[in-house]
Amino acid sequence: MRKAAFVIGSLMVLGGGMTGTAGCKSSSSDSSTAGGAGLPQDVDSIVFLQRTARMGTGNVFDYTDYKPGGRLVKLSPPSADGKLVNLTAAPMFKDADIMAWDLSFDAKTIVFSARLATAANYHLFLIRTDGTEPRQITEGPNHYVYPIFVPGQKVMFMSSKVVEEGAQQFRDEYERATTSQVGVINMDGTNEVLGPRNASHRVAPALLENGNVVYTEWRHLGSVNDGHLRVMNPDMTGMKEAFGGEGKGITNSYLRARFVGSYMSTSGKKTSRLVAIGTSRDRTLQSGKVLLIDLNDDEATSKVTDLTPLVPGGKERSEKGLGRYYDAEPIGPAADLKFIVSWADGPVQSEILEEAKTTANFGLYVLDGKTGKRFPIWDDPAYWEVGARPVKPRVEPIAPQSPVAQNEKSFILGALNVYESSVKKIEPGTAIKVRLLEGFSSEEGFPNMFGLTEFDGQSRYGEVPVLADGSYAAKVPANVPLHQQVIDKFGMAIAGEDIWISGRPGEQRFCGGCHENRSKNTEIKPGSIEAVQRGPVDLDVPRAQRQSLDFSYEKIRGVPWDLALQPIFDAKCVSCHDGDASKPGNNSYTIIDKTLGTMQTVTFDLGSQKMAIVVGERSAGTEFPASYISVAGLGMELGDNVVTITGDYKEHMKPGEARASGIIKKLNPPQRFPDVNPLVRAFDKPHHPADVGGTELTPDEYYRLLLNIDMGGQYFFRENKRGTY
Repeated sequence: MRKAAFVIGSLMVLGGGMTGTAGCKSSSSDSSTAGGAGLPQDVDSIVFLQRTARMGTGNVFDYTDYKPGGRLVKLSPPSADGKLVNLTAAPMFKDADIMAWDLSFDAKTIVFSARLATAANYHLFLIRTDGTEPRQITEGPNHYVYPIFVPGQKVMFMSSKVVEEGAQQFRDEYERATTSQVGVINMDGTNEVLGPRNASHRVAPALLENGNVVYTEWRHLGSVNDGHLRVMNPDMTGMKEAFGGEGKGITNSYLRARFVGSYMSTSGKKTSRLVAIGTSRDRTLQSGKVLLIDLNDDEATSKVTDLTPLVPGGKERSEKGLGRYYDAEPIGPAADLKFIVSWADGPVQSEILEEAKTTANFGLYVLDGKTGKRFPIWDDPAYWEVGARPVKPRVEPIAPQSPVAQNEKSFILGALNVYESSVKKIEPGTAIKVRLLEGFSSEEGFPNMFGLTEFDGQSRYGEVPVLADGSYAAKVPANVPLHQQVIDKFGMAIAGEDIWISGRPGEQRFCGGCHENRSKNTEIKPGSIEAVQRGPVDLDVPRAQRQSLDFSYEKIRGVPWDLALQPIFDAKCVSCHDGDASKPGNNSYTIIDKTLGTMQTVTFDLGSQKMAIVVGERSAGTEFPASYISVAGLGMELGDNVVTITGDYKEHMKPGEARASGIIKKLNPPQRFPDVNPLVRAFDKPHHPADVGGTELTPDEYYRLLLNIDMGGQYFFRENKRGTY
């Protein structure tokens, strides 16, 4: 028996400012709508998911939270007294969970991701919109989630499957869940192709009117930790920034973006307007504000409008009448700003709900983005109603063409001019090389922590000269995330992109500069830049060769603390810096952890003896050498614990920025490029330990230390697990 759903509903204004009663089938003077729900007259049915209420979706990148009893349903007409049909009533879907779905261009077929009761993973299924002809099109030991139809009778999806031969899939930076990456497959399940990877998850793709795909990417590189919007071609090439990556946003993460309409920007460019959910990365059941996003010409000119200004966009508690939104689907003319939304009242935050031993209840409403009013459609308290869309045909766009070199296995990356930067001014002539770094995570066999900083694993591909016109080009492994740093004559980074970049085999991508307008297409005229004339520097080698125990400048890859740096300290530093606070240069400070009721004193010590960490939220069982704790500090380890620090605390390392690190300023490295010159130093001050009569570091030793810090200052690198992956 169908449960009553808003037989008498509530008409509400955002923030609970006004309430009244309105039956879902009440008459309306607005001839463009059907009943009190405010739906356009041509919307005679909607399809949506009913999912069992859950507590485990605090992380916006979590898609594997299985709860049995989910189903895909169609409501005709979309009102409280409409007919609800279970499209997944076939026995194979008993006790299944369905996490996402999409409608074909002719509105006759549905693709969805479901985990069957008898399966361990989510897979893709096709079904007719009347619930007939269900069939599974993927299989195997990996998840297939977030399917959408793309031009050419294909389905795009996200999967935990890995594309790089001999590799395991990445694990995300916090929960260490296997990450999701993009792929496409024919509707009959043939010709599966996996795309380039990010170091973290890619989720929630949606098709734009121009044939491109917008999606959410977890951007994590050091202190950067957000979910921003990016776009790509439907063949998984041309991945570039869309919104949220350059400080224009108002929340941490942007999720489930959907196309609203096209418009002409002030420059005459046709561009897109999107609706998306703005929220924190975690603890919010993936819900938050409803945001209208105008992409405009590029990220720098993009614009966001908060349609629900009183609804929290962070981790804070939402109150009765405010609640949070899970998703929003545009309906009717774009100018009307009307959306079918999933909304839950009251607190919608995992920790609060857990304390109260209750769950959130998402139901379906129509949101009028101009007035802020919500009109109820359907709410069964036994389910979350999410992902609602009208059953209507739509135009299939022409797939954008992507220039890809055939029979090429590498990815070519370059820049027209590294001095063209919208983020950091680089003085002309100071950029000597571009350093390219590979990203990886604990899938390599490491513990969940690489060290005491917020970075994950990095490995040096190599360094490419910046040519006279500011250009560079390099050939690197395809499908592997990489990070770019511009370095100076001392071998230190002076600028770096805070995103991972990856490309498909045969793809060539040249940006206009470092942090330039990444939303535009860069046109390269034949013979116009020196890097193209000379050809790319080849840094592509097999995966097994991307590690090295030779720490010379020419061959260094990773910089494991115990193997590459501790021998330097043992030979040249520890005789003075031995943990004796009475000696000069051995600062000492005490951390009092009020959360745990513990305390710890740290005295600068470059020795190799292990020290247990007893303060901070991740302290249990954690130990590192005294040298690493002394230099790296305990910043990340402290986490959210309430602490007090007394004594002579100094920041010896700034992870990701060797130039700004105290230990590098003290050592004051010499010029490295084009030749080593000990008379030219990075800073106008004495260099240590020569200033106290000690033995100076060699050029390679200087470089090892600053490279470790520029790559995030971690302890573990691939070389610590040589031969085990």
